[in-house]
Amino acid sequence: MIKRLLYIGILTATGLFFSSCEKVIDVHLDTAPNQIVIEGNITDQNEVQSIRISQSVPYTDPSIYPAVKGALVTVTDNIGNSWTFTEKQPGSYSFGPFKGITGRTYSLKVILNDKTYTASSLMPVRVPMDSLSLKVITFGGKDLKQVQVHYKDPAGMENQYRWVMRINGVQTKRVFVANDRFTNGNIVADVLYYSKDDDNKELVSGDQVQVEMQCIDKSIFTYWFTLSEQTKNGPGGGVTPANPPSNINNNALGYFSAHTTQSLAYMVR
Repeated sequence: MIKRLLYIGILTATGLFFSSCEKVIDVHLDTAPNQIVIEGNITDQNEVQSIRISQSVPYTDPSIYPAVKGALVTVTDNIGNSWTFTEKQPGSYSFGPFKGITGRTYSLKVILNDKTYTASSLMPVRVPMDSLSLKVITFGGKDLKQVQVHYKDPAGMENQYRWVMRINGVQTKRVFVANDRFTNGNIVADVLYYSKDDDNKELVSGDQVQVEMQCIDKSIFTYWFTLSEQTKNGPGGGVTPANPPSNINNNALGYFSAHTTQSLAYMVR
């Protein structure tokens, strides 16, 4: 009995010794230097075209990206046209209205603090979006309403697509992209999978949905596809977060996209 009490006493003392000697580990997180973030779009609509320039912040900071002022921003095309964008608001550079043309390559040049950032993007052929419809998917015994996009993919050429979905005027967080690797020349119905995990709500009757369809080039598809893989949810979904590959040089983040655009609206029933 005495030996047992002694054994228990030794275990207790040992536990107290180690608990009293716990070391607080202060993990030092290196802060990466801020980077320039450029978001540029040239569309096939006769409208004011815009380029936004901001600065990245450490991931521990609030997601408020400071506007970058005082840049010299120009866009040219492959037949010699040139447009100098002016800063209408801090970090927001625009020109127009003017209309991008399918088949032309547009090049961006940004000069800022003695550094030059360049990018180019080919505006693809416009593929018409035929219609939107509702698809009900049963998952876990529950019916989930989803919007699907109908279009005819052109045969004999590679096509890449991006969709931007807004519900009751608010853009959803999910990134939607596709290519025609398995659907070349087919009539396609792409489901824009949307769940409560994305935006804290599900589609319900009466929701007003607007879908914008963009025809994009390969580099922009790679950018958005990489981003979509990082935002997938569920078992086996998603990858370790990282900056998606930009088509802008000199270590800038973001993208420069020349694309076609069209929109359709749908009311969920």
